[in-house]
Amino acid sequence: MDIAQNLRLLCSREKSISEVCRAIGINRQQFSKYLSGASQPSAYNLNQICDHFSIRSADLFLPADEFAGRIEFRSGRAGKNTKPTSSQLFRRAFPGDRKGLTRYLGYYVTHCHSFSWDGYILRAVSWLYEQDGLICSKTIERTHDPDEGNLFLSKYDGQVSLMGNRIFVVEYQGLADDAIVETVLYPSSRSQLTLLRGVTFGLSSKQRKPYVSRCVWKYIGSNIDIKTALKSAGLYRIDSGHVDPKVMRILGERPFPNELLNQEF
Repeated sequence: MDIAQNLRLLCSREKSISEVCRAIGINRQQFSKYLSGASQPSAYNLNQICDHFSIRSADLFLPADEFAGRIEFRSGRAGKNTKPTSSQLFRRAFPGDRKGLTRYLGYYVTHCHSFSWDGYILRAVSWLYEQDGLICSKTIERTHDPDEGNLFLSKYDGQVSLMGNRIFVVEYQGLADDAIVETVLYPSSRSQLTLLRGVTFGLSSKQRKPYVSRCVWKYIGSNIDIKTALKSAGLYRIDSGHVDPKVMRILGERPFPNELLNQEF
């Protein structure tokens, strides 16, 4: 079986199987059955094994030759002229510290300065969740043009990584098929997970020009009323009093200078 062969390959890079078992917390006799193919790990043991070897659970079920290629690429043992396959690109970057990221799973109200409408804060709803060993994101923006009343709806799907106590979110605009948004976040403090502050880079929905803004993600729970949360999405004037004062202090009254990004070349 491929999973048994893949496990044997991983263990061949360790000092001993006994040491692997102690580190994972699995009985040696039971682990030997996994290595021989006599049985497969339970969902819990599978997660423990994958956490130890820093791999995705789905990878362990790959064909043995493909799995071996990925491990060689990750370890840097592939030849200098070897090019990564499309599935290997960013493999090492996402999800990064998956175990550390799980503490951030749930729903957030996100805030940043609007560059389509000066003097407004753009509020959206984001969800961080786990799927197939990856940490994924989904963001929904619903805004009404304060001048003309037109509705702008944007939906983003992406992947999330945690490295060096920094959360990296890369999202793709699915409805319009025309934008990628990148966000870097970090907790206000190591013990405070309610507010994540950082910087977001993207395109303004109206002028379609690049911008950068401070951003704040405010945690609202792991099980919420989605419709109620989406009602809070939209544009809010900076002086409206409807934005959490703590959030406003982080965002500041004015966005970052974006003149350089809007230069005509």
